[in-house]
Amino acid sequence: MADTQFAVAPLRGTKYQASRAPLRASALALAIAAAMVGALTATGCTSTHSSARPKPTAGTPKAKPQANCTPPGCALVRTARSVPQLTVFYGASCSGIHGAWFFNAVQGGGTAALRPSYYLRWSFAGGMTSAKPSARIHVLPTNTTTVRLTLIDGTIKLSGMHKPGTRVSATGSLVVKLTGTASAPSLTFIETGLRAAERQLGLRSPFDAGGHPLVVPVQHATSLAGC
Repeated sequence: MADTQFAVAPLRGTKYQASRAPLRASALALAIAAAMVGALTATGCTSTHSSARPKPTAGTPKAKPQANCTPPGCALVRTARSVPQLTVFYGASCSGIHGAWFFNAVQGGGTAALRPSYYLRWSFAGGMTSAKPSARIHVLPTNTTTVRLTLIDGTIKLSGMHKPGTRVSATGSLVVKLTGTASAPSLTFIETGLRAAERQLGLRSPFDAGGHPLVVPVQHATSLAGC
């Protein structure tokens, strides 16, 4: 399944068209910033270049510096998708592709659109190629719609209200699979059971790539801040 089918483009080096509305451009900047900050927050990671490092006391031995990524290296996802609306994806595993992952998906857009932000965690430990993630999810409300989402061990629960009085609830699932080849691995996200409810509320799931599962390529890194 080719990435080009889902209009996926690398975050670095990608040029986006200037928005006609200053508000939309501002929201885009906030979305990208939230993705990068959320990535570190979700894992408890901090920058390796922090200027506020505690100084060792006289009786405390200095800890030996550790490499960013231990063998076999880190696994990294850093991608943006512009269709149907801009979504920034950023995630990593500090112990390689079969380790413990965090994965952030943050949508941009104007204030008239629901903009969900997902902060997922899962593990492919033990050589597994499929996992049921858990997540912290926040959906910015609009003037007409509010949505609440929870994700625990692969089970998604959605509840929402659209003015003047439409209430919607549904339960679905999200599974993440390790796909591709050893030299070109990918993460495939399969969401089921929520499409009808999402359409009623005007919510666009970042894991629905035009009616297909979302597929994002995984990169290898030998050094990664926060690991």
